[in-house]
Amino acid sequence: MTIIRSFDSNEARLLRDLAVQNYAEQYGDVDAADGENPARQAYVSHILQIQESGKGVVLVAVQDDSLIGFVCLLKPETTAAENGSEDAYAYMSDLYVVPEHRKKGAGSLLIREGEARASEMGATRIALRVTADNEEARRFYSKAEYQEKFVVMSKVVGEG
Repeated sequence: MTIIRSFDSNEARLLRDLAVQNYAEQYGDVDAADGENPARQAYVSHILQIQESGKGVVLVAVQDDSLIGFVCLLKPETTAAENGSEDAYAYMSDLYVVPEHRKKGAGSLLIREGEARASEMGATRIALRVTADNEEARRFYSKAEYQEKFVVMSKVVGEG
């Protein structure tokens, strides 16, 4: 049985290992054991600081006393009342489940608990980002009733 709960700072090493795996998958970082990669170090530090800083919460999926996944949820910057609209966005980032536990419900459990926590934080909506070519993730989020609302475009600059 998979349990979803808040990350405990005593598990920092375990969460770090999952974050490194996620980074390697996202960015094709084949040398995940190399602790000297500054971008990876910054990414892992960011994950570990979300909850500690009070800017949000990190939820972990636990099965048989092992961390098998995590998701980060950043609090809305303002409430709907404060920003004068009906929307207050929490930001869900870095949903990751280890490959051998995918398609078994852990990701869906992480999303559902993230949605509950977002509501408790005063959010009326959740935003997330997924790369355009990640069809598997896009299908996963669509099944969870997330809809494309914004399109983010990018361009490499300074080369040429």
